[in-house]
Amino acid sequence: MKSMEGSGAGSAKKGLVGWLKDSHGGFSVGRSFAWLLLLTLAGAVVASSLGTGVWLTATLMAVLTAVLAHALIITPLARDYEAHLKAKPRAASTSTVDTLTRVPNQRGITASLLNAMSYANRYNHPLSVALVDLDLLASINREMGRRAGDKALQAVAGVFTETLRMPDHAGRYGDEEFLVVLPNTTLKNATSIAERIRDGVENADCSFNGKKIPITVSIGASQFHKGEDLERFLARVEKALAAAKVSGRNRVVAERRTSAKSSGRGAAERRTASAR
Repeated sequence: MKSMEGSGAGSAKKGLVGWLKDSHGGFSVGRSFAWLLLLTLAGAVVASSLGTGVWLTATLMAVLTAVLAHALIITPLARDYEAHLKAKPRAASTSTVDTLTRVPNQRGITASLLNAMSYANRYNHPLSVALVDLDLLASINREMGRRAGDKALQAVAGVFTETLRMPDHAGRYGDEEFLVVLPNTTLKNATSIAERIRDGVENADCSFNGKKIPITVSIGASQFHKGEDLERFLARVEKALAAAKVSGRNRVVAERRTSAKSSGRGAAERRTASAR
């Protein structure tokens, strides 16, 4: 019996809390005032039943009590709650980690690239980047479901841990793109690292609901030119990536030359290409 009464009281409390919230989940100031007013008027009815001639006085006291309680308690609480809700998106926007793949997001990897460019400019050290694109992600999502696509993205991110060196950085740059920053690395060495990434993804054990997900990546690589800005540098590596996708996917294209390997037969082929 007590458990049933406790359950009823809990349900009533939840119902009241839900009624006091607006459509956005915040406190409804008008509803909270109405609730206080109803409670105090009920108190006035009780007070008036104890004697005659006190109804008007009790009513005025009830209204005054509701106004004071609303001004001193409800309104400050509502303002604090709204400030708390507004602060949440700002806190989330400062995050530099992609929640799905657990690698730096676009904000984080771009900051790493800018730092590397500054270092390369100052000390005249080589710097290269690789833009890694998961091939046919839309087809994976359509044929196997969005969760399978998420698994594929996580598998690509996992390959970076196995193939990159200590100074290197990789982060999710777009929906299906990852940017790899390779400090103190020439274009020739960057192409070799990119090829290891490509091979690692192709041979990764990635499955969903017991079914293997066929994943490959296309990669464009480019070396930083001293003095150039971020936009121009990334534009060059994006052209290299576009060349890799146009030439058949599942391959690495450097800015001036191509290192391509076929995935189906295990045969290797070298091609000359220009991404400009």
